[in-house]
Amino acid sequence: DRGLLAALGVIGAWRWGWAALHVARSAVWRWAAFPRLRRQADAAPKPAGIAVLVTSYRMSAELNAVVYGSLLAELAQLGVPGVVVACITDPADVHVLEWMFNARPDLPPGTALHCVLQDGTGKRSAMAAGLREIARRAWLPGSVLVLMDGDTILTAHSLSRTCAVLMARPDVGAVTTDNLPLVKGHSVTREWYRLRLAHRDSLMCSMSLAGRVLVLTGRFSAFRADIATSAAFIDAITADTVRHRRLGDIRMVTGDDKSTWFAVLRHGWKMLYVPDVVVLNVEELPGRSLWRSSISLMVRWYGNMVRNNGRAIRLGPGRGGWLTWTSLGDQRISPWTSLVGVTTMLFACMVWSSSSLPYYVAWVLLSRLVICGIYWVTTGRFHALFPLILYVHQVLGAAIKIYMFFHPDRQGWNRQKVRGAGQPGRRSWLLSDVYMAIAVGTFVLSVAFSVGVAEGGIERKLPASGLMALVQGSPGPLPISKRRNSAD
Repeated sequence: DRGLLAALGVIGAWRWGWAALHVARSAVWRWAAFPRLRRQADAAPKPAGIAVLVTSYRMSAELNAVVYGSLLAELAQLGVPGVVVACITDPADVHVLEWMFNARPDLPPGTALHCVLQDGTGKRSAMAAGLREIARRAWLPGSVLVLMDGDTILTAHSLSRTCAVLMARPDVGAVTTDNLPLVKGHSVTREWYRLRLAHRDSLMCSMSLAGRVLVLTGRFSAFRADIATSAAFIDAITADTVRHRRLGDIRMVTGDDKSTWFAVLRHGWKMLYVPDVVVLNVEELPGRSLWRSSISLMVRWYGNMVRNNGRAIRLGPGRGGWLTWTSLGDQRISPWTSLVGVTTMLFACMVWSSSSLPYYVAWVLLSRLVICGIYWVTTGRFHALFPLILYVHQVLGAAIKIYMFFHPDRQGWNRQKVRGAGQPGRRSWLLSDVYMAIAVGTFVLSVAFSVGVAEGGIERKLPASGLMALVQGSPGPLPISKRRNSAD
C-alpha cells in the first residue's frame, strides 16, 4: 500500500502542484501585473500605421458583413492609416467588401482595401500571399500587423486596446486576446467550447506573467509590422517544416499559429495575453457528432502542439525562460500522468473490489468542480456540465496526445481537404505503431504491477485463472485467501 500511495502521491503532487502554480500566476497577471500594464498602455501613443490580414474560406455574405463591419468600425475608431487585406474565395465578395469600405467616410485618410483570391491550397498559402502584399508597402517604425480569421468579430475598442499594449512595451513582439465562442450546435457542444476557452484564458494569463504565451492564436493576434513582414516570418507561414529523425521532414499543413509563435520566440521577443480584450469567434463542429468531431479537432490541435513541441524545447530555457521551457516539457509528461488515476482505478476494481469506485467518482467530480469554480471566478463562465466535460476532455485528450506524439506526421484540416505532408514509408508507419504499443504497454503494466504490489503481488493475490481473467479484463474467481475465509 505504501509503495502505491507514494507513487500516486508524487504524481498527484506534480499534477496538482503544477495546476495550483498556474492558477496563482494567472491571478497575479489578471489582478496585479496586467492592470499596471493597462495604465501604461492607456498613456502610450497610437501605432504609426496598421495592417489587417483577414483569411476567409467560404464564409457567408451575412457573416462577412458582420466581420468586416466590426473591423472597419474599429479602424475608424483607432484613427491611423492602414490597409485591410482580405483573402477570400468568392469573387462576388470583392464587390460587397468594396461597397462596405466606400460606405465608411470616417476611415482615416490613406486607408486602403485589397482583396486576394485564394488558390484553394490552404490557409497558409493565402496568408503568405496577403503578407507579401502588405510587405510591399512602406511601413513606419511602430506599425502593427493583425492576423485574424474571417469568422472573428471584433468588439468595441478591441483593436485600439490591443495595439496600445504593443506600443507600451517595446520588448513585446506580439499579443493575443481572450476569445468568446458563438457556437452553432446543441448545448453540450456550446459548453465544451466555453470550457475549453475558459481553460485557455487561465493558462494564457499564467504564461503571460513569464512573458511568453504558448501560442499566438490565429483567431486574432497582433504583431509588430517589422516582424510580421520579414522574409523569415513569411517563409515560416509559407513552408514551415519540422525535422523528425525517423519520419523525415514533416510539412506543417495546419498550425499556422504555432509557426508564427515559433518565429517570434526564436528571435527572443516576448509575447503577452490581453485578458480585458475579447473577440467573438463563430464555432461550428466539422461533423454532426460531438464525439467524432471533438476527436477530429483534438487530433488537429494536439498534432500542432506535438509538431511544434520538440523544436521549441531545443531552443533551451535561455530563449523563452525556465517556466516556458518547463511547460513545454510538461506537455510531454501530462498525457501520461492524466491517465494514471483512471488506469489505477480500473485495475483496482479488477484486483481488489469495485467498492472504491464511488469514492473515485466523487473525487473526480469534486476536484473538477473546484477547477471549474476557479474558471467561474476568473472568467464568469460556468455550467453544471463543466466538471463532467472537463474530465472526459482530459482523459480523451491525453489519449489523443499520446497517439500524436508517436504519429506527428498525421494531420488534416477540417474545412479544406488538405492532408498531412510527411512522406514516410510503410516501415516508418509500422514503427510508429510499434513504438506506441510498447510505450502504452509499459505504462499499463507499470500501473498493474503497482496495484498488485500494494497487496503483496498479483500472483499471490490471484490464482492462475485470476491472472488470466485480469489480462482478459474480467474479475475472474475469488482469490484463494477469500475463498478459504468464506469456507471457514
